[in-house]
Amino acid sequence: MASSSEFAFQNDMIKQLVANGWLLGKPENYNRKLALYEEDLIGFVQDTQDEQWQKFCKLYPPQENNKKYPEQKFLERVASQLNKADPNAANKEMRSFGTLGVLRHELRDRGTRFSLCQFKPEHDLNPDTLARYKQNRLRVVPEPGQTGYK
Repeated sequence: MASSSEFAFQNDMIKQLVANGWLLGKPENYNRKLALYEEDLIGFVQDTQDEQWQKFCKLYPPQENNKKYPEQKFLERVASQLNKADPNAANKEMRSFGTLGVLRHELRDRGTRFSLCQFKPEHDLNPDTLARYKQNRLRVVPEPGQTGYK
């Protein structure tokens, strides 16, 4: 059980993050099995890379019994890449696994390519890159049972 000082510290951190543009999440919306906040991952990809998303949906069309099949396949693909980390691999492609690898390199699947974040551009010469950067989703999720955040 967390002490009251830990709880106060957590709430202060959450307040600071939210005040600086982070989104406040709900613990029940966090997929613990995949270690992903699905809404943000799918939303960022759909909002910033619609052409690739449409192509992906043609490869994995919604099923009669599962209308969310494309989203499910995408989440599975991301999770599989996140779980294949090998920072000591001699091959550059093998180092593209794991959280940092997935964020730094594109996620590829059957001819589709997705960036899962947009790093801050060094200049604003490309307005598309700057717009994508502003669409990054940063979210803080309080611990389950810690509903005292105000």
